[in-house]
Amino acid sequence: DGKDSPAFRDPRIDVTAGQVQFIYASDRKVFGGVLGLNMIGTLVNLDSSFAHDSPAKLSDNGFGVGDFTFGPYIQMLPVMRDGRPVFSQRFELSAIAPVGSFDRSRNLNQSSGQWSASAVWAMTVLPTPEWELSTRLNYIYNFRTSKAANVPELNGFRFHNGQAGDAAWVNFAASREIIPDVRLGINGYYLRQLHDDRTNGQRVQGTRQSGFYLGPGASWKWKSGDLLNVNLYFPIEVKNASAGSSLNVQYIHTF
Repeated sequence: DGKDSPAFRDPRIDVTAGQVQFIYASDRKVFGGVLGLNMIGTLVNLDSSFAHDSPAKLSDNGFGVGDFTFGPYIQMLPVMRDGRPVFSQRFELSAIAPVGSFDRSRNLNQSSGQWSASAVWAMTVLPTPEWELSTRLNYIYNFRTSKAANVPELNGFRFHNGQAGDAAWVNFAASREIIPDVRLGINGYYLRQLHDDRTNGQRVQGTRQSGFYLGPGASWKWKSGDLLNVNLYFPIEVKNASAGSSLNVQYIHTF
């Protein structure tokens, strides 16, 4: 129900992730848009701590490689009005390969331990030259896996396989140009797990996650082809998941 768990006393989970994303746009046109390839590699550092008298503690896997995301996308040509773009959209299909670090004796790992497939529909509306409204609709399906993190020892129970429930979420942002090439705005996302997790093929009730985050954002384009985005997210409501503020810094360079 979103309340703090009494099993954890003074919990702290610090996660630092560094991502490198490579986006290639080809000359091939598909369905009226540009066909391209998207790839994301990640390095993740995990650091967890709990009070010495905490009834339960979560162990972390330290520093390691995260999972790898790759797949095609179609960037549709922008809708123009009065000589400027007013609407653009992009469609993506991606696979997430569980190549990251995974220690079965640890609770928190860089890799999810499972293959996943995701679909994305991203849109941006520019009602005026100063205002920008963006949203991204996301869906992820997680496949069955034989990997599990720190399985509890219970009489008569033996873990064979597990499957995380599929989920959908929406990212949204709105910004206004306050001075040339500098934008300030608000950003956030809402996530909801659609089905319960499964263990050994059986539904595990009460495992659906949900989360609503909101915060300020800024964007600075200091020269042609270089862009810096900074986004801060604060938890508004989170259920069945760890919750905490997060900071995202993104640098984009066009070759």
